[in-house]
Amino acid sequence: MRCDDALSHADLTFNFTITYRSPALTGNNYSSYQLFLYQTISEYREQGVTFNAIAGWLNKKGYLTVRGKQFRGAHVHSILKKRLAKEALFKREYPEVWSNFSMEVVDKTILMSDFGFPTKHNGQ
Repeated sequence: MRCDDALSHADLTFNFTITYRSPALTGNNYSSYQLFLYQTISEYREQGVTFNAIAGWLNKKGYLTVRGKQFRGAHVHSILKKRLAKEALFKREYPEVWSNFSMEVVDKTILMSDFGFPTKHNGQ
């Protein structure tokens, strides 16, 4: 270790932890079919179509829920509601958390002199 151009026989350790939390780290677990359902439902809702009418259209086209059942208005509402909640979660920001930090200095002068290395204390 060097300090003010003087050589010192010491180890210097700086210890800290950072905790970073982000919902984006969990990723998007939607299948392509789930994403299709959400996008289709969103488009119809933007046009003012009711949940029951969207469910009827999906059933007429032969689409089933992710669990293999026919759609009801409540299913359509749930798909939209859950996706919007998940998007809000993705936008949420969490503060970084820093731990207290510490610095350790281990003076190796005695250890170095025991093995015959020159140090300030033995005439060098």
